[in-house]
Amino acid sequence: MKQKLYLPHAEIPVVEHCNMNCALCNSHAYLIKKSFYPFEQYKKDIDVLSKHIHFGLVTFMGGEPLLREDLIDFIAYAKAKKIGEIYRILTNGILVKSMSADLMSIIDVLEISHYPQMKETPKELSKYLAPLAQKYNFTFYIKEINYFNKIDTISLADTAAQKGYDNCMQRKDGCSIFNGHYYKCMRPKTTNLYLEKECGIKLENNLRITDSLEIGGEDFGNRLKVYLADTNRLEACKYCLMGQEKENSIFLNLKHKAYQHPALIKMYYKNMVFYHCFKNAKKIFTFDEGAHSNNNDCIKTQEHKVKCLGSKKDFEVYL
Repeated sequence: MKQKLYLPHAEIPVVEHCNMNCALCNSHAYLIKKSFYPFEQYKKDIDVLSKHIHFGLVTFMGGEPLLREDLIDFIAYAKAKKIGEIYRILTNGILVKSMSADLMSIIDVLEISHYPQMKETPKELSKYLAPLAQKYNFTFYIKEINYFNKIDTISLADTAAQKGYDNCMQRKDGCSIFNGHYYKCMRPKTTNLYLEKECGIKLENNLRITDSLEIGGEDFGNRLKVYLADTNRLEACKYCLMGQEKENSIFLNLKHKAYQHPALIKMYYKNMVFYHCFKNAKKIFTFDEGAHSNNNDCIKTQEHKVKCLGSKKDFEVYL
């Protein structure tokens, strides 16, 4: 039997748009009116990838993943193909009370990025989720987000871009899968859109294509190995500050090492006490995961801006 590649983490943006409008969103969701990952294409992609790769953690995200009424079908299909060890939803939490019992029972982890503009406090959300997590056997964590760090830039020198690629933990530990393409990170998918809409720069290449590997086709397994082994930076690295840190914290290095072992990933995410202790310790002893520096200077952060908050109906009108 052919041995599969093991990779720590896969991000699957089931939608690219969001029900918030955060000015410094790392996924540039505020620039995307509406964009879904077609379910039929997703199944084809999972069919191919499950023959070649096994992931430690599979994260269903966005945009905002809970905007999809068929989110459970995405998770169920991945689980049926046994493509990962742990299945997580990453959400802003606004629609968390619309989650069905079936959806809660199929996930391992629910992680909420909580923003100051949200109506319910982390304490109120935690009180709501605690009995459900026990009943349906999932862990949850609420991360308070008070700001976004600016990671877009125009544009890095080739040497700096290569350094960012070499150091980037996001690239080392994960990938992004969307609409027939496999990416070493999430950035190439929306870099063209950001540069054009926000900076008036139109690139010759569509980085969604040139920085990715098309899923499927002849000899995909070998093409995947070549793509992963390529030490040359992505074109998108020229416009990203990820990986420009002076040094990685002990917590990020511990997380990176733990991610290489599926058993440790399961222990970390399925044990509520351990999960929360590690997260809280990291907040005390290290910088926020979104913090970046360049040329030994901290990039200044901006408060994220949210246009629309309200009911699910309000978001549907806005979107």
